[in-house]
Amino acid sequence: MVNNQEREKCASGIEGLDSILGGGFPVGSMVLVTGVPGVGKTSLSLEFAIRGADAGDRTLYITTIERPEKLLASVPEFDFFRQDLLDEGMLTFMEVPELMDAVSMRGRPECREDVLRFSEALSRYIDDNGVRRLIIDSYSAMFHAFDDHGVSRDLLLMLSEMIYRKGCTAMLVADVEPSSTSDLAITATMESIIADGVIVLGNHQRRSDLLRTLQVLKMKGTSHSRSKYVIDLTSSGVLITPLLRGGA
Repeated sequence: MVNNQEREKCASGIEGLDSILGGGFPVGSMVLVTGVPGVGKTSLSLEFAIRGADAGDRTLYITTIERPEKLLASVPEFDFFRQDLLDEGMLTFMEVPELMDAVSMRGRPECREDVLRFSEALSRYIDDNGVRRLIIDSYSAMFHAFDDHGVSRDLLLMLSEMIYRKGCTAMLVADVEPSSTSDLAITATMESIIADGVIVLGNHQRRSDLLRTLQVLKMKGTSHSRSKYVIDLTSSGVLITPLLRGGA
């Protein structure tokens, strides 16, 4: 169990983000990365995964929308990606059915029993493989057809307790509707309430340009900037600069 008095930092490996967070995420945190489609959520989570694996953290990336092979097709575009991270098992991409050894299951849980099985299978995998970083992309897509919102809440609570107890650091990717991008709307969701940290990616209109932005709204256990930053998605990774540089 991670001692709350001595929680070390899990450096994301994304230089600008670690600077904002004062060194990284507290180990054992569950961090929500949210925003509308197209703002860079998957790019951010992929860099967190690859940088972690390269630093020696065994990493599991669970994909619920794209097949791993399709997601992996974009990974070599990163200058810092190394194939041996996959070959040596430091970085693993997996779909939900594969994790649960349920080949007939679709890409997401379909009932409360599936959610419990998913949680149990994930717990075993983390223990058996020494996983230190976990990414679920997209978490929100797992429950798209669920009418019972209590199922999503229960899994979040189980995940939060599980990763804290195991000393694993998790990043959950969640999509929001364009009409729900205000800070008030985002922080009022069940995911943001339960999560230890909330990172919001969005768009900002500057003259004729539409800029991608990043803002850390919440991060328990660390002092952090709440300013909004501009991000660029490059082959060298996510580059982060202050929003006000060069004019509003």
